Amino acid sequence: MSANARPVVHFLGLMQTAVASKDSEEALRAVTRLRRDLDVLERVHVRRAVDAGRSWSQVASALGVSKQAAHRRHRSVPGIPDVTLEELVEQGGPRGKVLVTSEARTAVRLARDEARALGHASVGSEHLLLGLLRCEHSAARMALEVAGVSLDAGRVAAEPTLVGAEPADVFVAQDTPETSPMGAFRPHARAVLEQSLAETVKRGEGFIGPEHLLLAILSSEEGGAVRTLASLGIEPDEIRRRLEALL
Repeated sequence: MSANARPVVHFLGLMQTAVASKDSEEALRAVTRLRRDLDVLERVHVRRAVDAGRSWSQVASALGVSKQAAHRRHRSVPGIPDVTLEELVEQGGPRGKVLVTSEARTAVRLARDEARALGHASVGSEHLLLGLLRCEHSAARMALEVAGVSLDAGRVAAEPTLVGAEPADVFVAQDTPETSPMGAFRPHARAVLEQSLAETVKRGEGFIGPEHLLLAILSSEEGGAVRTLASLGIEPDEIRRRLEALL
């Protein structure tokens, strides 16, 4: 089978399973994978269109959305300033070779929201875990929930993970102006973001999605996320098995 034919067979197989399978869980897994893969495929073609000199108006017309919506959805395509892998991990990354999916960016944004809601001045791996639990339709969230990790329980368990942290790492929300800079990543959270790149390379995939963030969390032996799972009595290996079954 040629290299060009393999992706076509892949998508057709997922579509057939999503439409025709009588096993609802199998069909949902196919739908989840299809949605993720189509998102990546769309981003690849947007990048190619931009590299070929197409305007954002032309790209938006092809997508059937407004120019503003097209730019907002694909603003991390290499060469377009805004959130990129480098900014996500606050260090270097292979710009142009690995795509960060919209779901992964959403998980990071939601992690910042969770840190703010818990009254923490910076983002830890426990907040990334909570962000993943808020990512609808992702295999990461499904694996966590099937393993017994809920958002509400995670929030309660995540609160004490800053015990022993430097006082400067915690702030009192009502004393902090809304305009003050917040959301810097702590070392363990940065390590998770960096490890997510290693996970996608190891799997031979050209994108970072929520599942790669979760795999990175599960590969760590310390940090807030690990302590959160331990306090819930959840073994990382159990979540990993659940996740692999969904991928």
